[in-house]
Amino acid sequence: MKKYLILIAILCATYIGVAQVTEINPRADWKYVRSQDLVLQDKSVYQFEFPADTGYEYLLNVTISEPNIETYMNVMDIQGKPIGKHAPNERREQMAFQVDASGTYIIALGYKGPEDDDGTTSVKVTLIRRPEVE
Repeated sequence: MKKYLILIAILCATYIGVAQVTEINPRADWKYVRSQDLVLQDKSVYQFEFPADTGYEYLLNVTISEPNIETYMNVMDIQGKPIGKHAPNERREQMAFQVDASGTYIIALGYKGPEDDDGTTSVKVTLIRRPEVE
């Protein structure tokens, strides 16, 4: 019985040691706004809204599960005005931006696959923010 208790204590200590989160750069202070796995249709646009505040830097990251996929992203205010730089023919997997006013904003995502593509692709979308760094 004593051996089992010692084994359980060692396993618990190991688990606690692994579960601790270590900040690589504590000055960065990035926080999740939204993270979601999506299945996108070829040549279609997926949109979602999110709340944004002034005084923060935002970073939108799209992780693509397949090769030879061109992903497009755009961030707009609620009236559809693009935020930051937007190049419709540019391949993007990451986009940094800031907002001029607090409110609701829209992210639009799409992709174009190769001709032999089945018409869908899985992507992971992550939106994070941190206070502006001056």
